[in-house]
Amino acid sequence: MPASARPILNRRQALSRLAVGGAAVTLGLGLRPVRAASPSPARLRLAFWGVGGRGRANVYNLADHQAMAFADVDDVRAAEIYEKFPSVPRYRDHRVLLDRHAHEIDGIVISTPDHWHLDMGLAAIRAGKHVYLEKPLAPTIWECRELRKAAAASGVITQFGAQGHSFEALQVLREWVDAGVVGAIHAVYLWTDRMRPHDYVAADEPLPGQAVPSTFDWEQWLGPRRSRPYHPGYAPSRWRNWWDFGAGAVTDIGVHMFDVLQSTFDLGVPDSVTAEGSPPKALTAPEWARVVWRFPARAGRGPLAVTWLGGFDGGVVVKPDTVPGLSRELVQRTDSGMAFVGTEGTLFIPDMRASSRPRIYPEAREREVLASPPPRTRPRPKGGHWQDWTDAILAGRPASAPLAYGAEVTETVLLGALALRSRKEVRWLPEAMRCVDNPAADAWVTPANRPGWSPGA
Repeated sequence: MPASARPILNRRQALSRLAVGGAAVTLGLGLRPVRAASPSPARLRLAFWGVGGRGRANVYNLADHQAMAFADVDDVRAAEIYEKFPSVPRYRDHRVLLDRHAHEIDGIVISTPDHWHLDMGLAAIRAGKHVYLEKPLAPTIWECRELRKAAAASGVITQFGAQGHSFEALQVLREWVDAGVVGAIHAVYLWTDRMRPHDYVAADEPLPGQAVPSTFDWEQWLGPRRSRPYHPGYAPSRWRNWWDFGAGAVTDIGVHMFDVLQSTFDLGVPDSVTAEGSPPKALTAPEWARVVWRFPARAGRGPLAVTWLGGFDGGVVVKPDTVPGLSRELVQRTDSGMAFVGTEGTLFIPDMRASSRPRIYPEAREREVLASPPPRTRPRPKGGHWQDWTDAILAGRPASAPLAYGAEVTETVLLGALALRSRKEVRWLPEAMRCVDNPAADAWVTPANRPGWSPGA
């Protein structure tokens, strides 16, 4: 049977396989809620699920702690970490890792494609392990809600992997907005050059099958999603704009940007979300998109319109035609930007995260603010986002961006994906978890998984 046609192994079958360099494993270690292992005073014992790509950076940023085991389906992308840490056990299947090492790990770092986040997050939480889970939280709203519920009931320390949440400039932005340095902000413009053309795939039908590389476990990569033949247009690195696996740039980069907005404005539920973009494809997100969220007034601020643009149209990055307060030349030379338009000026950050203090336009107003800046009212982060998580575990306190926060940010962004995919206005009913008069969008609130798949099993 070709590798692309093999059924994915269930947990019991997976545990009967040998991991890299492994011996026989003991069955019967259930994924029931248990107390997290007691960490040492300053060094945690961590497992990493996904160590190529984003996972590689997470391993390095947590190198002060002890890596106990790695799991990755792609030997090529994992090779750098395997070579740097040759004595750390490695596995293709994270479930095998968990059953072999649950007794000796305190936390798990999950850095896989988005469609695995719910299953891996549930497995780690049910095993009583602290969790660092990469952004976006999941590619569907239902999956975000399930992770939020599990984390809330568990008592483990979780961190949503939007690393910009721990940037000091984010606190400066919030202070300046609260102080009204550009008046009342009523509009926000966001733009990015993602998805870049070399990463983009457009498809109305599944791609034709190709031979699966011997270094890659295709069915394990698919995990909960329905089986299909392997093609490099999906994996290892071009999965992001497939609706089954990600939800395009609006969730990939949009989550970074909406982390900034949620932290600054406490957005709440939008009244409506509308979208337009390149001609829709059945299976993939559009090559370019323009999405508008309209948020009602809340305590401390008026109504807020957020416009997001991303992607390429005819080889040119899609950006706002005009942004009040900013020159066209400044907008055009900035690949990713966030502009906060107030009644007395515009705050601008030339990035997808709050990586630097905001610039103020007009420049005369910036000189005034810098000469007499608003007082510091918000605490500054100590160390980076990873240290915030590990410090929280060691101190027994919540991290700064727990999964409940990540679910809120990701759900807001996913409403944009629903509007973009359905090409119809989304008016969201959060308690009912459905839209008003948009049955197509309602159908995409939950994922299309393999028949009989049980998340986290």
